[in-house]
Formats: sequence, C-alpha cells, structure tokens
Amino acid sequence: MYNAIPILKIAISLTISAPGAGKGTQADLLAKKLGLIHFDTGKYLEKLLHSSLAEKDSVLKREQINFDTGKLTTPKWILGQARREAERIAASGSGLVFSGSPRTLYETFGDDMEEGLAGALSRLYGKENVYFIKLDIDEETTLERNSKRMVCSVERFPILTKEDEERCKALGGSPEKRKALDTPEIIRERLKEYRERTFPMIEQLKKEGYNVIQVDGRPMPEEVFKSILKKLNLS
Repeated sequence: MYNAIPILKIAISLTISAPGAGKGTQADLLAKKLGLIHFDTGKYLEKLLHSSLAEKDSVLKREQINFDTGKLTTPKWILGQARREAERIAASGSGLVFSGSPRTLYETFGDDMEEGLAGALSRLYGKENVYFIKLDIDEETTLERNSKRMVCSVERFPILTKEDEERCKALGGSPEKRKALDTPEIIRERLKEYRERTFPMIEQLKKEGYNVIQVDGRPMPEEVFKSILKKLNLS
C-alpha cells in the first residue's frame, strides 16, 4: 500500500552498495517519487574539495588527496558534514535520501563521544522509518560501469539515457567522464575500501535492528527502482 511509510518521516541510505551500483540514480528516483531531499555526499565532496577553498584549507586539502586517490575521506570529518545536513533537512520537515553516507562503521555508529549517522537518523525520523538499501552488483559490473560512466559537466548528474543527455545540453553542459574517479586504478582502490570499510556495516546494522533491504542492482535503473519500491511496500 502506498502509504505504508509516512512519506515525510522516511530516511534512506544507499551507501552500503559498491561503487557503480547506481546509488545516485536510485536516490534521485526516490527523491522525485517520494518528495525527499537527496544529499549526494560524493557530489558534495567533489564540488567542495575541488573548490578554491580547498587550496587554502589544510583539512580540505587532506581530504582532497583521499578523495582523488579513491580512499575514503576521514570518517569523523565526513560524519560531521552528513549529520549536520540530516539535521537541517529534518528541521525543514522533509524526508531524505543519502547516496554517499554513511560509509564506515564509525560513521554509522559513532562512539561514546560522537553520535553516528544511524543514531542521528533514528532520533530525527524514528528507527522504524530508517532504511539502508544495498544494491547488489559484482565487481566486474562495477569496473565496467565506472569505466564507461558519463556525467553532465554542469550539474554532475549521470548520463544514462538520451533524455539525460538532452537535459544536460539544455543546461549548457555536455557529457563527460569523471576522470579523477573512474580510472581502473582508482576504481580498484574504491572497491578495496568498500570491501574493508563499508561492507562490514551490513551485518552490524542487521544486528542492531535496522531495516536493511537488498536489491539486485544489475537490471536497468527503472527495474531496480520498481524492486526498491516493492521492498519498501510502496509499489
């Protein structure tokens, strides 16, 4: 039934999926369908860490190096960024969907001194309305998708269809590769980071009673989206 979840009280994270699984695409679709705010951590970081500000700030410069070499940015730093954004969106009365946070056990659960993002989302939206979605794809698919991935040069959204290309052109942009992130060497480093630092979150989330949904991420985006809505009881 469509109203199985209070639409304005839902928080979704697609981050426990591997690079190239389609997190940003599905987050965009969910945001449009459910009226959520999409916070794309990767897009946010790419813009911030390649701004003129990053050349003058030692912390941002450090994070820029991590980002551009495929390593995860410092968990405590990015947790603060993501949690602040979640609080801002919740205060506006909107639901939200993350496509880049949290990515490590620390970012998810925090410690005695720092509230993790899972706890923050539970506090803001109610634990029963917090969902972590894993889009399942194999590593060969990850390498193939990332090496061929095109984004719009102006708003950085993925170019998947002719309509996406036309939308990009209408904005004054053109399709281009994410050169800094999508070389084979960087993709392999990102996969290694995912296996070692992001994947272990899944079992811990289940153990602590969070809603963890797994969906086959290999079909076309529209089919994946239908599967997500079905598992959320929203189809």
